[in-house]
Amino acid sequence: MGTVSGRNNPIITATGSGEVSVIYNLSSDGAGVNPQSQKPDQVSRVGDLNQEVGNKTRDILRKWYKTTGSYVQLNPGVPDDQRPIVGIYTKLRVRTKKGTVEEEYSEETVYSTEYDKMFKDWPETEFNRAILFGIGGVGKSTIFDKIAYDWTDEACEILKRFELVFLLKMYALFQESDLVDSIFDQLLGVKSGVAKVELDKFIQDNSNKVLILLDGFDEMKTKTLDATSFGSILKALSRTEYRDCFIIVSTRPSHLETLMSKSLVRNPCTHVEVLGFTKEDVNEYILKFFCEDHDSGSALIQNIEKSNTLLDFYTNPMLLLLMCLLWREKKQLPETTSRLFTEAVDYMFTRKGYSSEDASKTVIAMGKTALSGFVSADQNFSFQKGEFEPSALDLALKAGILTQQRVIKNLKCHNNIQFMHKTVQEYCAGKYLQSVHMSNPGFVKRSVHTVVPFGEFQNNLRQLCQTIEGVVSNDFLLRFCCGDNEKCMTDIVRLLDRKFNKDQHKPMYQSDVIQLISQHCFFESQSKKIPQCLTSNSLISSNIKVKNNTDVRILICLLKIICRSEVQVPQLSRIETIWIYSVSLVSGLAFALGYMENLRKLRLYCCPLVKGELEKILSSLKCNYLLTSLYIEKCNTLGGRAVEWAPHIKHLTSLEKLEISLCGLQSTDIEHIASAAHDLPKLTGLDLDSNKTLGGSTDMWAKELSKMTHLNKLDLSFCDLTQSDIPHIASAVGDMPRLTDLDLGSNKSLGGCAAFWAKELPKLKHLNKLSLSYCNLTQSDIPHIAWAVGNMSSLTLLGLYGNKALRGWDRPKLKSLFPSLLVLFYFPLRSTL
Repeated sequence: MGTVSGRNNPIITATGSGEVSVIYNLSSDGAGVNPQSQKPDQVSRVGDLNQEVGNKTRDILRKWYKTTGSYVQLNPGVPDDQRPIVGIYTKLRVRTKKGTVEEEYSEETVYSTEYDKMFKDWPETEFNRAILFGIGGVGKSTIFDKIAYDWTDEACEILKRFELVFLLKMYALFQESDLVDSIFDQLLGVKSGVAKVELDKFIQDNSNKVLILLDGFDEMKTKTLDATSFGSILKALSRTEYRDCFIIVSTRPSHLETLMSKSLVRNPCTHVEVLGFTKEDVNEYILKFFCEDHDSGSALIQNIEKSNTLLDFYTNPMLLLLMCLLWREKKQLPETTSRLFTEAVDYMFTRKGYSSEDASKTVIAMGKTALSGFVSADQNFSFQKGEFEPSALDLALKAGILTQQRVIKNLKCHNNIQFMHKTVQEYCAGKYLQSVHMSNPGFVKRSVHTVVPFGEFQNNLRQLCQTIEGVVSNDFLLRFCCGDNEKCMTDIVRLLDRKFNKDQHKPMYQSDVIQLISQHCFFESQSKKIPQCLTSNSLISSNIKVKNNTDVRILICLLKIICRSEVQVPQLSRIETIWIYSVSLVSGLAFALGYMENLRKLRLYCCPLVKGELEKILSSLKCNYLLTSLYIEKCNTLGGRAVEWAPHIKHLTSLEKLEISLCGLQSTDIEHIASAAHDLPKLTGLDLDSNKTLGGSTDMWAKELSKMTHLNKLDLSFCDLTQSDIPHIASAVGDMPRLTDLDLGSNKSLGGCAAFWAKELPKLKHLNKLSLSYCNLTQSDIPHIAWAVGNMSSLTLLGLYGNKALRGWDRPKLKSLFPSLLVLFYFPLRSTL
């Protein structure tokens, strides 16, 4: 008996009787075989082979994600400075929306480990494409690493449904890249024992059980895309190939529009924005980093909370890591961003045995290539070896500010070089640009009114700042260029002013943006001289709004220098309104408030106001005779401490409106507030809303209110008042002859029990307006309230809106109950007219 065999060839067997039988040898994908002619056992063998390919691939991936892929590199230049991802990973805040115009982002706080909430539409709907986006260093890549690890760990139900998970780095890919080829290049290797055609068939046959993670679309090697040249990876994004696979692609916001184009992801898809750490997450990360030295971790947390500079960056995981590395080494951190990165880079070099001088020279040498990436038509974040100085490249790779990865393409090996992070590339570019500027004049003054720029510095700066968008995009690069360098700062700020602030036809917001970026540059320079364009009257706004620590830090720096100059200090008299929002330290403003003689309104919202801060602020205003409104909101550290800060209020003799809301006030605080405010002749409005701890204790503090005989309006809404509180409030307010407006709204415990407290209302004989909105009032409450207000001769307006149990009352019934009042309802009445 003889046989003839081969791949996809028939097996011909000759028997001794002269008969010949033909049996087809099945290939891995069944090519050349008519499925209808396959016997049951042959079909089974094909299925077994297909599943064997899946099992073998899954085993390789799980081993990779569980071992090498499960470690987070702390210092890129120190190979053994790693932590297992399970020990260091800290959840990040994200928000999601479907990729439709009308869809809004969810307001729900979702964390990066809550996959069921991040991808809540999977797998029931057609939303099997998602875009994960966020600024550089915010943690997108680590989220992908964690997803791969959690799939391996089989701890998450939504991930357990996937047979295979492929995590691919897009900085190694071109637009022509093929999915299966890239999987072998980056994950499986050439000796995996799996054939490419077999893996592709498994993916095609099990598409709805395959998850593909594409990390870093913005870093892909191809910068200008041509849909006719797309390989299977980009075709998979557009659903023309592998359409049933689940795909998540990460990118920076700058590339969102490209990703959502018709040739790529488009709708339907899910958007997941990575927001970074919360304060609690930051603390958790630091304590995990210093797991063997909690005292150091706690000290770093305290240091960050006291520093305006650091508070701007600690929600960014990459920058927080740099802070931890520096703190681990020196137990202290720098003030400016430029100094922070200088120390971080110095640290990376000294750890490898090089000097700070080596670090500086290498940064400048690398910076020339870094800058070329930013001024190119398509910003470039990936380079080849020949684009760097050889000696400097070697040092940069050893120190870790550059990373190199071998990429196999078309059976050839390529070395792909990147900066460890875009911000590090910006730092190197900024320092190189600074060195260029210091080596030549940069500007030539032809006459008193003419300044002509020239040279390499100016040419590069012109390209970086061609548009307002370019200035914003290169904000950090410009800051680094100005770091501890007055000359660079002055010329950059002057150029920005000349280019963007002189054209009256440009949008108004443009000047505000340029001013803020110029202020950033000024602060980084730590100069003692303020450029004229930052102190001109046109740029000292009468209304100042500061919404983060960065802005308040810059504002304080400017104010300090202005206050030192007798020529400049009169400009502060232009300021009429200051609104400080979500700032950790405000006492630094106190020194300048005394010069703002025309300040009329001051609002502090969501500021911690630690011990001594509010006292400094109020003390600095004691000579202000125009301040009419003081708003202190959501500063919950003030409760129980009014004995310290309230006495300073008595100096604000022009005050008309005082609001201390959402501040956790205690019953003992009211006595001190009332004692300080009762002699203010112009104070007519007091707002104590949302101090919930005041409810249930009015017997201890309500009598203090009667000291404030000048008040016209009192707001006690959202104070968790109960029925037992109303008699005490009524007695106190009854002794306040000028009080005409009382707000008791949103005290929900008053609903359903008006029979017990409404009878106290007639004591409020001076009231014109009373609000009982959102008090959960029931229909049985209304007759008691109606009787009470009928005995209040001065009352003309009653607020009952938001009490849902009253919905649907008709107008005649309402009129009969309150014949002489204007009654406000939030919802429509049922009309019988």
